[in-house]
Amino acid sequence: MPRRRTITTKQVHAPHWDNHEAVVIRSLNTDDEEHITDGLAGVDASGKPQIHAGRNKRLTLQRSIVSWTLTDEHGRPVPLNEQSIRELAPEDSQFIFEEIQALNKPMTAEEKKESTTSATDSSSKAESRRKQ
Repeated sequence: MPRRRTITTKQVHAPHWDNHEAVVIRSLNTDDEEHITDGLAGVDASGKPQIHAGRNKRLTLQRSIVSWTLTDEHGRPVPLNEQSIRELAPEDSQFIFEEIQALNKPMTAEEKKESTTSATDSSSKAESRRKQ
């Protein structure tokens, strides 16, 4: 198991979507998390700080959705843009958000242990090869 996770993608399909509909999501990195967090707060015209906690899901979807094949009620493709994400049905945005969260879950203690062992084993093997 690699010590560091790489950006991965995953195709997801909700049970209530048409068969041809799917969304491709990707894991997030530190830059994505910073962008999302920065979007949750701002300063109004008078200089007063404002918190926009409700934006978390939308900003996460915007950063993580790579592509989709969603269609409208007439079977026409829905373009992937900020407005379309804003107009998703709550059950659709929640499903996609939960899939993104699952893709980005922290490493378990066992995964961390295996990762450290793997890195240590690899460096030990490399050292042994250099000595030969």
